[in-house]
Amino acid sequence: MRPDDSTISRRNFARAGALAAGAALAASGRAEEPPAVGAVERVELGRTGAKVSRLGIGCAYLDRGNVSTDDVAATIHRGLELGVNYLDVARTYGAAEEKMGPTVKEVRDRVFLVTKVLEPTYDGAWKSLRESLKKLQTDHVDLVHLHNFGDDNLWGDDAMVFGAKGAMGALREARKQGLVRFIGASGHLHPSRFHRAIDSGEIDVLMNAVNFIVRHTYDFEHKVWARARTLNLGLVAMKVLGGAKRAEGGFKMDDEHYERALRYVLSVPGLSTAVVGLENVAELEKAVATVAAARPFSPEEERDVARRGLELAAEPEWSKVYGDPLT
Repeated sequence: MRPDDSTISRRNFARAGALAAGAALAASGRAEEPPAVGAVERVELGRTGAKVSRLGIGCAYLDRGNVSTDDVAATIHRGLELGVNYLDVARTYGAAEEKMGPTVKEVRDRVFLVTKVLEPTYDGAWKSLRESLKKLQTDHVDLVHLHNFGDDNLWGDDAMVFGAKGAMGALREARKQGLVRFIGASGHLHPSRFHRAIDSGEIDVLMNAVNFIVRHTYDFEHKVWARARTLNLGLVAMKVLGGAKRAEGGFKMDDEHYERALRYVLSVPGLSTAVVGLENVAELEKAVATVAAARPFSPEEERDVARRGLELAAEPEWSKVYGDPLT
C-alpha cells in the first residue's frame, strides 16, 4: 500500500463524542439508551441498531493476577460513568469472565456484553456459551463471535460450521431462545476468509485487527470492511495498540504511538467501536481522555502516519505479527 493511500475519513470524526470533567452516565437505563451529555458518544453498531460506545473495554487483561474482582468492578463502573458500555470478553480469557460476573449481574441492563466461542461444533459451541453465561452471571449476551475465524485449521470446514451440526447451528438456536442477540466473527489474520462469514448472511458484526501499522499488511480496512460497510455490518476494531506486549502488561506499540493509534482507528470509515485492553481505572481514563480529544488528521499528518506505519510494518516484529496468511 502506498504511504498516501489513506483509509481515514474526516466525516467519521463527526461521530466521536467529547468527555466533560465529572460527566456521569444516568443512573439507570438500558444499553440502547443514549449516554449522559458530555460522556463518550454511543453510535449504532451497524444493522444491529444497538447503541455502543466508541471505546470498548477489552477484558482479556482482567485475567491477570494483579487484577482483583474489586478492581474489575471499579473499572466497569467508572466506564459507565464515562459512557463506556461495550465489554468484550471470551471463554478463553482465563478468569476474566468469572471476575466480571458479580458486576455484570449488577449492571447487566446498562452494558453491551460480548463473548466468543472457539469451538466449531454444535455441542462445543453450546458448552462454551453456557459456561460464559454462568461465569458472567447473566441469562443472555448481546453478541457472540466465532473466535479467531481466520484460523483455517479450526474453522476450515465451512459446511459443518454453518450447518445444523456446527457452531452456527448452536448460535442460531441460542438466538431463538433469547440467550444471544447478535452473531459476529472475530479475527486478526487471513482477511479473505471473513468473506465466507459474510457470505453466510448470518453475521451481524465483524471484529478485526485494525491499526495504522497492519493496515499495510493484513489491511482488513480494504480487504474486508469495504464490502462489510455496503451491508451495514457492525465494525469493531481490536489490536488497536498492537495487542498485549507481555503477560504482565503493556502494548506492542511504544507509548509514542498511543495517541496516533487511537486517532487512526477512530477515523476508519464505518467503525463503531475501538476495543482497547484495559486492566484498571487509570488505563481506562487515559483511553477515554485520548478518544475525547482525538481530532482528524491534517493532510500532512495523514501522510506522516501512513509513512510511519509502512516503515514499522516492514520490521521483522510487525511483518507477520498476528501470523499467516496475510491475504
